[in-house]
Amino acid sequence: MIRQHFDVESYWEVIIYYNVDYNLFSSIERDLLEVQASNKTIEEIYNMMSTFKAKAVTYSNLKQHISIILLNKHKSEKDYINSIVHEAEHVKQAMLEAYNVEDIGEPPAYTIGYLVGRMWKVFRDI
Repeated sequence: MIRQHFDVESYWEVIIYYNVDYNLFSSIERDLLEVQASNKTIEEIYNMMSTFKAKAVTYSNLKQHISIILLNKHKSEKDYINSIVHEAEHVKQAMLEAYNVEDIGEPPAYTIGYLVGRMWKVFRDI
């Protein structure tokens, strides 16, 4: 399991877990508790991810300006890239909602590009 942590220009914090190892889920649980995810939400995330009903999940706290992404191992590179872009979109949506910014024009487009670019730096080495 690989953990990545970065800030988006001091506007947002992002924590990503790649290839989640469920023997180490307590680390993820600590992060989720710190961003005020309920025990029920954590249990639902664990159940969805550990049974592979979900390939990936994003949890965001709009007040704390933070998102946590969990990515299971994927069967193909193409499938993994799809999940990265998909989850980055959820982070972008949370950021725009928190800052009351319309999802139109250049700023949102640059934001998704920035997020995927940061994630790509780790993914390419997996």
